[in-house]
Amino acid sequence: MDRVWIIMILLLFSRSFCVSGAGKVEYKVLLNPGDAAPADSASYMYDDKWFVDAFEEFSEMLDGKCPMSLKRAEFLVEWAYLQGNVAYEDFCQQIDSVTGILNAFIELNNLRRYKTGVNYALFEYFTKPNPLNGYTPMTYDFEDFRGKNDFRKLFVSKLMKEKKGQCMSLCLYYKILCDELEGEGYLAMAPSHIYIKHIGEDGKWVNIDLTNGHFARDEWIMETLGVSTESIKNNVYMCALSETETIAIMLIQLANAYVQKYGGYDYFTLNCAKKALQYYPSCPVALMVASNTYAELGMNYVRKIGKVPSEFIFRIHNGYVNANKEIERIGAKCLSDGEYERLVEKALKKMGR
Repeated sequence: MDRVWIIMILLLFSRSFCVSGAGKVEYKVLLNPGDAAPADSASYMYDDKWFVDAFEEFSEMLDGKCPMSLKRAEFLVEWAYLQGNVAYEDFCQQIDSVTGILNAFIELNNLRRYKTGVNYALFEYFTKPNPLNGYTPMTYDFEDFRGKNDFRKLFVSKLMKEKKGQCMSLCLYYKILCDELEGEGYLAMAPSHIYIKHIGEDGKWVNIDLTNGHFARDEWIMETLGVSTESIKNNVYMCALSETETIAIMLIQLANAYVQKYGGYDYFTLNCAKKALQYYPSCPVALMVASNTYAELGMNYVRKIGKVPSEFIFRIHNGYVNANKEIERIGAKCLSDGEYERLVEKALKKMGR
């Protein structure tokens, strides 16, 4: 009888469904933006065409059905969050304008003869007042640096306009420009942080921390951010991300934008996490989004249905346990807002900025 009752709830709250796997039907509720999310045994997501369309394009990139592009990926995050009220042509024009200036600087100084010529030009542009940036280098924005009050704080378009950002937007902007200039540069992760890596003239890795505008030694990153040797061995932190891994990270950024817009985790964020993990199994931020999503779905179920056994709640519980086991196994961690802010302030003070 209890099983029949649970199935009835699933049917009542489900307005559409998708088939996943042989004979397996997974129900989902499509909500209109502004609706209160139901807390029931069915998965749900908001019927937001911009987020859904952005997810589909990310999936096509990862599946090899269309070219991977970090520039396009960042635009899709902004476009979805702003509900389509931004044009890709305008975004590209801003990038092209800066790329033109940097290209002229590179050619004028014959920097193409060096394998780090593009990196040198970008370092000058980001960190030092000069004609390249109108004598205003990029600086760290401490105000709402995780975009909890306004997710637009994390946008590259905001950084281009105000020349103030945080680790994510600064590194994404650097990487986008580096790609456009056909240079070599990679994103690298640390707990609650992201920075740039590239190969130096001597063939050794160079780390650039754009939050303070300085080069950073591996030892400093490990000590400051508490990076474990286990996480390094598992290629979780401090390794150069591949193009595929970079797009997977951006898909999680799309999930974070969705969470900020709708105030919680649901079927959409779980889809983002699963897709990212398909191509980047040790992605720490994807595992954390998966864990948070399973936790929220489980708590919503208990609040509304109660502690009623069902196939759904067992599946959600197992997903939560497995995600957290994997987070622990690979040595991933997350710094609190206060911890991270103090670390950035300490680094800037030490470097006289």
